[in-house]
Amino acid sequence: MKRYQIIVVGAGAGGLVVAIGAAKAGKKVLLIERGHWGGDCTNFGCVPSKSLIASAHISKGIKEGSELGVVSQLSGLNSDLSLERVRKIVSRIRSHEEPEALKKHGVETLTGQACFISPNEVRVGDQIVYGDTIVLACGSSPFVPSVEGLDQVPYLTNETVFDLEKVPKSLIVLGGGPIGCELAQAFARLGSHVKLVHSHHHLLGREELEAQNVIADTFSKEGIELYLGFRASKVEQREGKIVLSSNEKEVRGEKLLVSVGRGPNIKGLNLEKAGIKFSDRGVETDAYGRTNIKHIWAIGDIKGSPFFTHLAEHHARGVLTSILVPLIKKRIEQDQPVPRVTYTDPEVASVGLSEEEAIEKYGKKKIATYFVPFSEVDRAITSSREEGFVKIVTFKWSSKILGATVVAERGGEILMEISAAMYAKMPLRKLANLIHPYPTYSLAVRKAADLWLKQTILPVFRK
Repeated sequence: MKRYQIIVVGAGAGGLVVAIGAAKAGKKVLLIERGHWGGDCTNFGCVPSKSLIASAHISKGIKEGSELGVVSQLSGLNSDLSLERVRKIVSRIRSHEEPEALKKHGVETLTGQACFISPNEVRVGDQIVYGDTIVLACGSSPFVPSVEGLDQVPYLTNETVFDLEKVPKSLIVLGGGPIGCELAQAFARLGSHVKLVHSHHHLLGREELEAQNVIADTFSKEGIELYLGFRASKVEQREGKIVLSSNEKEVRGEKLLVSVGRGPNIKGLNLEKAGIKFSDRGVETDAYGRTNIKHIWAIGDIKGSPFFTHLAEHHARGVLTSILVPLIKKRIEQDQPVPRVTYTDPEVASVGLSEEEAIEKYGKKKIATYFVPFSEVDRAITSSREEGFVKIVTFKWSSKILGATVVAERGGEILMEISAAMYAKMPLRKLANLIHPYPTYSLAVRKAADLWLKQTILPVFRK
């Protein structure tokens, strides 16, 4: 039985950070992966979806160039090769995360399902390995709902949709969260007739209502059929089509993509043998990422929602510091709000509290919200991208930022100015003094900062 100073289970974003970082620090490290090296983000999530979105963006530009005064003479488009491009990009990025590449960093690897047989011993196939310290970075998988007949039809998830050889003529997307919305728009722009089915009455339920409305309006304009408040009760195949039913309504399509959420990868680990506390929502940890078993840590999706690659990497850096320098343990929870981005077009980027959440927590009188539509921002006007906005929620008098939403082309990039200000505890009013280059989308943030003086302070003097 081989003994390692550190065993990491899961070769996704978080696991790679811990394994490579520990190996560079001179530790004897074993990295175990049961499936695709590089994890969900590289193989089924961020990398392939954003690659497909890039192709979809070009497709839209070709089709709608006349809006910017450029008329295309093309009679039609074939976007099937975009899926091949996605797979090539995934293969390229994964090549830096596979066993051969990891060996160069000093990381030993094993492929197979890790299964605890004691708090320090892990079985992988017919091998048993011993770890002084063990880090669980097992990620998450698509959640498949209980819908009658779903197990009888060839449905897709984000783990299989990128294996398609051709863009389907029609596609039903079940789920109106971030993944469902991103892929619905991408496939629609690449030529698929998309029907998005969502059990709630608004898309992107965690976001501000204004953001939900912009995305729904954009989707409708782009020809995506929205079936909101549609609770699927049955799925079947009829005459070569997949049919999704709800009471007396039916939605038909060539392919069905199921995208209704994710769940932590707990099954098969035999966590009970290690004495680790967990639930269906994930593995329980303290503020430093340590489980109830002091030498076992957990990071990323296996801890539960939210399921973000950047959060897994943040966890990994903190846990790595705590393992290597135990006297300086690093908190990984509650030290800063986590930004999130849905990569639709326009992007929906947000951080911290929504207006509704802030009012509920602190009371309406203590809150001030500043809203700047991109129809008032020159760069957006010149680019014909006026549909979005910047919304910043603050404490009224201090202008301390409590949260923000940006709906815009590259909204995630714009959000980081606000996120950085929150991290540095810089009030919104100070961003009014920061020189923003003209013309940029980020000028919307400065305009929002200007509103603190115009809408909150000056009215007091006028009285």
